[in-house]
Amino acid sequence: MDDLTHARLISERNETAVDLLVERHHSALFRFLGQLTRNQHDAEDLTQQTLMRAIVGAAKFDGRASLRAWLLGIAFHEFTRHRRRRVWLPILADITAKATDIDSIDDSEAIRVALAKLKPESRAIFLMHHVEELPLSEIAATLGIAEGTVKSRLHSARNQLRTYLNSGEQTYVPETC
Repeated sequence: MDDLTHARLISERNETAVDLLVERHHSALFRFLGQLTRNQHDAEDLTQQTLMRAIVGAAKFDGRASLRAWLLGIAFHEFTRHRRRRVWLPILADITAKATDIDSIDDSEAIRVALAKLKPESRAIFLMHHVEELPLSEIAATLGIAEGTVKSRLHSARNQLRTYLNSGEQTYVPETC
């Protein structure tokens, strides 16, 4: 079933379509939100909120991006709302091997510390591209920004990560929101 049909059925509250949405996307959303929040409980709550918002707003899905990218966009917006409500320490969970190919650095703790130093928007773009493997066009549509902006932020994030990793600085100083 294509994404537009799936979204239409979800908006009609078709139980099979809703179940399929949860089955297909829950684990990816939970992983993405877990990497952003570094808290299993918060990640699960935000995953549920994301799925509920998607079900309620399914009629608004226009197919410009994939359903998966649309859901990740909702998840990121839920995360930013969550972050505004509390002080957040953005240290990420383990990053998959694909994200560590920055300069073939194997020290996952150093990568977590370096990622934590990025602005949340840059970190989200980096994770969407390198961990969730979304194309730049879908990231742009998901976040509602130009593809050129995504490219620029991704390039900047990579450069900042290289700088942090090459500096050998392993100390994380949390920012306050």
